[in-house]
Amino acid sequence: MSPTAYIATIEDGVMIVTSKIGNENIGIVTNFAVEGKTLHLNQLHIEGSSGGKVGRENLYKIARDLGRQFKVEEVIIQGGKRTTGKYIGKVPSPKIIKVK
Repeated sequence: MSPTAYIATIEDGVMIVTSKIGNENIGIVTNFAVEGKTLHLNQLHIEGSSGGKVGRENLYKIARDLGRQFKVEEVIIQGGKRTTGKYIGKVPSPKIIKVK
């Protein structure tokens, strides 16, 4: 079963999203903008996940769910500077996810 993205708050270009992956609740904080058929998620930060439990596949599923909610064709994720893990201080490269 794919994780569902629940939009908790949208204010001043910032969106807070909650989701559940397995038994874990996570929060996502991101700046966002819709330009044409693209949803941009900038400075995205995931909270409440321990040790990489979200994973790329689940993050992409959440992004596709948000894309469907915003009725766009693609979502571009630009993560924020890493605060934990192997790549602390690094900014990940942007990811383009097609919404199915």
